[in-house]
Amino acid sequence: MAGGVVWAAWVAWRVPSFQHEAWAQGLLLFAALVLVPLVLELAAENDAAGRVTWWVGWTRVAQLPAAGLLAWACALPAGGAAALAAVPWVVVCGMMATTGWLRVRHGGWRRPFDRLCGDAAFIFLGVGGAWVFADRAGHRPLGCDETIVALTAVHFHFAGLLLPLSAGLTVRAFPESRLATRAAVGALLGVPAVAVGIILTQLGWGPAFESAAGCGLALAGGAVAVLHVRLAMETKTGTGLQRSLFFVAGVSLFFAMTLAAAYAARGFSVTPMPWLTVPWMRAVHGTVNALGFGLCGVLAWGRAWR
Repeated sequence: MAGGVVWAAWVAWRVPSFQHEAWAQGLLLFAALVLVPLVLELAAENDAAGRVTWWVGWTRVAQLPAAGLLAWACALPAGGAAALAAVPWVVVCGMMATTGWLRVRHGGWRRPFDRLCGDAAFIFLGVGGAWVFADRAGHRPLGCDETIVALTAVHFHFAGLLLPLSAGLTVRAFPESRLATRAAVGALLGVPAVAVGIILTQLGWGPAFESAAGCGLALAGGAVAVLHVRLAMETKTGTGLQRSLFFVAGVSLFFAMTLAAAYAARGFSVTPMPWLTVPWMRAVHGTVNALGFGLCGVLAWGRAWR
């Protein structure tokens, strides 16, 4: 709740419209200030390894101050001061990635698949932290445009963190479902595949791999969305509020993944869509992902396991 207040104040101060470039930072801060603390509670487990428990405990302590400093970093122009203010959040992302890695290392491949998805989500967030630092420091890895650097940081805080985690939870909810398992595998493979595709595009290999990876990730996300709606339709899921949250999360994710697939398909030059621009995707795709899927989904899953 404290993070939500800080986020709302920052958006009112810095974001004139959803299509403005500052909205990318608004989406990033929504993940840092609002969603990550909920994810830490959602992904909590009784860790047998003392080191994992230590990492998780300190991550929870550091999360809010680090996210607050990130809000300050996002208000500064890219450069040394902004990078320095972003360092605590980069450390928090690294600690969450370390938590995922330690859990995998301790439990090995014997860990339940839904837990492995959560571990991978934490590890992907570490990559997001590195891109946050690059954005705030003004670095342009591989010659990427500053807009792409900022949106890549946002991407790993949503597609990297929330999608694999949610996919793993659908596997837990539907342990016998092949669709749930395949969707989770697609999410785990799709996130790094999109990153590789971006690198190949920047190296001059053309957009084909990036487009194919984007469409594949969108397909996996669409399957996860369908499973959320299925949960909403089942009366045994829980209260009406919880089912409503699952429904909004599923519909929002499906809509966002449809847009993502359409945007990725532009690389094949099949159908020109001049209206599907980066500012438009940032405003619509990003907002629906953050508020519709991200917030509603995390709240729904949190109520599911109480």
